[in-house]
Amino acid sequence: MKLYTVLKQILITGTICLFSCSFAYAAEFGQATTTGVNIRAGAGLDTEVLGQIDKGTEYDVIERHGDWYEIDYDGQTAYVFSDYFELLDANGEVNGSNVNVRAAATTEATSLGKVSTGEKLTVTAQNRDWFQINYNGEVGYISKDFVTGENLGNVAWIDNYNEALDNVYGVITSSSGLKFRKEASLISIVQEVLPYGTEVDIDRIGEEWVRIITDDGRIGYVSAEYIDIREGERSGSMAVSSNSNSVVAYAEQFIGTPYVWGGTNLNSGVDCSGFVYSVYKNFGVSLNRSSYDMVNNGVEVPYGQLAAGDLVFFNSGGSSGISHVGLYMGDGNYIHATDGGPMSVTITSLSSPYSAKTYVTARRVM
Repeated sequence: MKLYTVLKQILITGTICLFSCSFAYAAEFGQATTTGVNIRAGAGLDTEVLGQIDKGTEYDVIERHGDWYEIDYDGQTAYVFSDYFELLDANGEVNGSNVNVRAAATTEATSLGKVSTGEKLTVTAQNRDWFQINYNGEVGYISKDFVTGENLGNVAWIDNYNEALDNVYGVITSSSGLKFRKEASLISIVQEVLPYGTEVDIDRIGEEWVRIITDDGRIGYVSAEYIDIREGERSGSMAVSSNSNSVVAYAEQFIGTPYVWGGTNLNSGVDCSGFVYSVYKNFGVSLNRSSYDMVNNGVEVPYGQLAAGDLVFFNSGGSSGISHVGLYMGDGNYIHATDGGPMSVTITSLSSPYSAKTYVTARRVM
């Protein structure tokens, strides 16, 4: 069974309502998980900001609406995005016989006592596998397999939660790239489109969304449907899409198309970036328009790991920036639109004097 499936089964009781349900809370309260969290007049990113709250500030929770908590904010009803706010306790019920309550979140820890089906618990925190509870005035831990309750997945995470995911990473599986959003919502800002094969660190796993950390330290969300959750150390390699050879074959149809500055028409005229941009557009991949900006798409590929479909970049103008781009074909060759020589789309060897002297880097976008 895939690790992702296992993790979903572990988390589904707590997270199934995280992104889709609306339910009321009875005399419960929560707190902000970071500083500068916006408090809004409605449950939406386009509503008025009433103010901001700091990490650890506690508020009474009235109700949950999808991705938003409705709270009592200085005597008025307001809303806070759920990923920056957590419940401090929730009510649970035991669903097993003679279940051990442990002194720590491990089966090796001392048993503080046993509980059985129907007994009520106050859950105060959680990690991937355990709930922290108030047990006879002590802090105890009980396996998530033996506790039920509709709000349990929304209580605060124990500090070692992220450590529990240190040995887990994700790989983007969408051939056309995956939108990396600022928040867990389809209307949230898209920070970047992560290309097929990109490896990312995992911060949290939900039913519909996975919170990830990119290599440059940004935290955001991707659809759980298009990321493969894997166990172990990141491979460091970049997967190559099965469509890559099709991209090259498609590009070869346009050998001889005239070079036209600013052109994006594969039949009547293209410049270097216009050629690459238009070829990939045919496969549903959106790239930045200029070679200077296109080098920010995708993931970097070492020269020795170049594969068909990779973008190869050059500094042909003598400056420190990128000024030319082509499409690697394999066997040491790349296809590009050049304003020198044939003044058209042509094939050139990466080992040619021009290419070897001006080559800068490569990126994989599919």
